[in-house]
Amino acid sequence: MKKLFFPIVLIAIFFAFYTPKESNYAIYIKVVAIIIIMIGVMKIMQKVPSRNQDNKDDEI
Repeated sequence: MKKLFFPIVLIAIFFAFYTPKESNYAIYIKVVAIIIIMIGVMKIMQKVPSRNQDNKDDEI
């Protein structure tokens, strides 16, 4: 699942930065691309453990 989000996020980044300004729907494309980037990064980071997770276990 994580491997699926990397290409999607990269494609969204491409569209967010390289959409031509002359297009009528440029702002909508950029907003959707940014939303996809945020959701993709959130899903990728869910699998990364927290640094403080070990400290909480030791205090109990």
